[in-house]
Amino acid sequence: MSENLFEQLGGADAIAAIVATMYSSVAADEDLAHFFASADMQHLRTMQFEFIASALGGPVSYSGAELQSIHAGRGITGAHFSKFVGHLADAMQQHGATQAQIDSMLGKIALYRDRITGSANIDG
Repeated sequence: MSENLFEQLGGADAIAAIVATMYSSVAADEDLAHFFASADMQHLRTMQFEFIASALGGPVSYSGAELQSIHAGRGITGAHFSKFVGHLADAMQQHGATQAQIDSMLGKIALYRDRITGSANIDG
C-alpha cells in the first residue's frame, strides 16, 4: 500500500478525532489523569496531534518541546506509558483503524518510550 499510515487513517481530521477520543479516556483513567490535572488540554491535544501526525508520516511538523525534557521528573513509568498508548490504540479502533494499522502505530510510538519515561528499556 503506497499511502502512509497518516493517509490510511484518514488524514488530519481523523487523527485529531483520535487524539480527542484518546484524551477523553486518559482524563477518566485514575492512573493517568493526575499527569494532566493542570495541563492546558487544548495545547496538549494540539501538540499530541502534531506528534502523532508527524510520527505516522503526515505533512505535519511537531513544534513542541523535546520529549525527554518535557516529561522529565514527572514520574512517568513504563506502566503509565503502556496505559497511555493503550488508550491511543482503543481510540484508533473506535475510529475504524484496522489491527494492522494499530500495531504499526504502536510500533512507531514505542520508539519514543525511553524518552518519555526517562528510563532504558531493559525489559523488552
